[in-house]
Amino acid sequence: MEYLLIDKNKIIRETLSFLKLGNPSLKAKKIPLNSSLLKLGLVDSFGVIEIVTFLEKKYNISIDDKEITYAKFGSINKMAILVLKKLKFKV
Repeated sequence: MEYLLIDKNKIIRETLSFLKLGNPSLKAKKIPLNSSLLKLGLVDSFGVIEIVTFLEKKYNISIDDKEITYAKFGSINKMAILVLKKLKFKV
């Protein structure tokens, strides 16, 4: 199955591509991987929902509302780790 071939870097690349495609003003910016996109003002609450929806559809996972916290979803790296954990659980 495809999800077995997914690593953290691939999730990061695909998430960054999604963000830059959806917001052309981010194309020229270097998006930090360990900082809160909300705190940096790069996305708003609607942007967070868009990222959640993208990740759920892309990786065929479900992200619970209680998982959308700074501790679990507060940066690109944290998002990638959450997706990997969910994919490993599916194996």
